[in-house]
Amino acid sequence: MNKKILFFTILTPLVLFGIGCKGLSADQQAAIKPITLNYWTVYNDTAQLRAFADAYTKIRPYVTINIRQVRSDTFDNLFVTALADNVAPDITSMHIRDLAKHQGRLDPMPSSVQVATMYEKGKYRKELVVEQVTQNMPSKTEITKNYIGTVAPDVTIGGNVYGLPLAVDTLAVYYNRGLLDKAGIPQPPTTWAEFLGAVEKTTAYNSRSEVVQSGVAMGTSNNISNAFDIFSALLLQNKVVIAKGSSVQLTNGLEPKTAESHPVIQTLNFYTDFARPTKKVYSWNADMKDAFESFVSGQSAFYIGYAFEYKRMQARAPQMVIESAPLFQLNADDPQNIANYWVETVVKEGKNKDEAWDFVRFMTSAENVKKYTEATGQLSPYRAQISELLNDPVRGPFATQALVAQHWYRGKDFPAAKKAFDDLITGYLRPYALDEKPIERDVQLVNRAAQVLRQTY
Repeated sequence: MNKKILFFTILTPLVLFGIGCKGLSADQQAAIKPITLNYWTVYNDTAQLRAFADAYTKIRPYVTINIRQVRSDTFDNLFVTALADNVAPDITSMHIRDLAKHQGRLDPMPSSVQVATMYEKGKYRKELVVEQVTQNMPSKTEITKNYIGTVAPDVTIGGNVYGLPLAVDTLAVYYNRGLLDKAGIPQPPTTWAEFLGAVEKTTAYNSRSEVVQSGVAMGTSNNISNAFDIFSALLLQNKVVIAKGSSVQLTNGLEPKTAESHPVIQTLNFYTDFARPTKKVYSWNADMKDAFESFVSGQSAFYIGYAFEYKRMQARAPQMVIESAPLFQLNADDPQNIANYWVETVVKEGKNKDEAWDFVRFMTSAENVKKYTEATGQLSPYRAQISELLNDPVRGPFATQALVAQHWYRGKDFPAAKKAFDDLITGYLRPYALDEKPIERDVQLVNRAAQVLRQTY
């Protein structure tokens, strides 16, 4: 509950924001001094954020919120430069995989903040009431209890919380209903085994054995934007502990003598088979165009991706019947999926951190998150709201996996980690040289990837 610190009335908003705050103490004048919060976001729906900003300023009229959308490929440079020039934003959206990287630049969430509230009272003679209140922020216990399982460990570093999410996402399988119908597949696959058969049926070749219609974009890394997450999900399903805390465990138990049966090698075999012309499931290669482009142009039957991509698919292929199914599992009793999402954070160098955190608290409340996810077609991070999405025709398959989805990478250099997996996949696809011993080379590739990962922690 809000704790009232001071109470006073003024007759008109003009007095509040005008020259004369005569009769008010210095503390009172400071409490209602107009401030501006600069908010940088990347992929968030800015129209919905502006709606939240408008609603917030009705509660705190002394706060102005400027929202700027920044391109993802320029964010890091702009952010670091802005900090150096002392013009950094007060609030910023931060991908969960970049949180550790920027931790030193972010403000740990306090247990409470001090802000001012303004409202009118009086039946005949309206008076503007200004109160300074203590607003409690969500506790670690509340975050653990109210959010899906991955959120609390994802946003907590060194015992401090560094952000709260507006939405979350998971991997699922999109499919082109028309291509499945033409291939004689009445129902979409529900297991990896059924999926392999469906890929064979939906892949078409020309007279030169070149793929002209792909069953699925899998097997490579250079032209599949979700390759890191797809490969990660397969590793987790195969019971590989990629990293635990700050310890990279990808190579645990990997020895040349037993490497063929090691789950990392097994996962590499499964994933890269889709890009090997000698395999029955061959449907993709490194020379083909981007996986998303292939799917929306009707040249791929399946696409493994996220819920946020659906609107882009609709915009690019409005006539295509696109449906989705949960990501297939190796072990139905131990389902594994990848969590992909952003959190709203407060910058350490900001001058108005109390109001900044209060706005983060306001827009990530359960009520506003529901508004946001309904407007954007994304998944709610709140446990209580997941069940409401299970029957949603679009979000349902993604929502069924939200409770078990996890984000495993907590290092400080995701681009390097991604490149480590990209190089591992590319290297594994490369033909063996005459003087190479296959198993030794493959073990070396995995060890090299693990070494790079360790360097990022």
